[in-house]
Amino acid sequence: MNIRALHRKLSLYTFIPLGIILVSGIVLQLRNQFEWIQPSLIETKADQSPLLAPQALIQKLNLNEKEIEQIIYKPSKNNASVRLKSGEEIQLNAQTGDVLKRAIRRTNLLIDIHQGSILGPVGQYGIYLLTGLGMIILYLTGLNLLLPRRKK
Repeated sequence: MNIRALHRKLSLYTFIPLGIILVSGIVLQLRNQFEWIQPSLIETKADQSPLLAPQALIQKLNLNEKEIEQIIYKPSKNNASVRLKSGEEIQLNAQTGDVLKRAIRRTNLLIDIHQGSILGPVGQYGIYLLTGLGMIILYLTGLNLLLPRRKK
């Protein structure tokens, strides 16, 4: 098989996975611009009161610890974000525990799509890793096709 044929066949195999990687990457870059991907952060004025402990936030929301994926404090913005395993994000006043916003956070889903992990190990390593390796070969064969040919 010559280089041109290899380049053409490989481009067909990598076309769809690469398209998914590119589109999801662009959407992830713009996630702060779209509320439906990543909820915007709500700032509140802080006073001298201490921040609530994570357990107090959990009790205030009446949640089970098993439902929680992550709690993020942003003291300068007086904000605590509780991210649930269901994909929901609850933003609270970090001092009073008042709920400021509840919204679905789709960033993790987009990251899973971008990495191929949404398809499990087969997708991540069998499709996306091979696509990456294929792109390296496409790069090299493309360079080879661009180089001027010597006449015999």
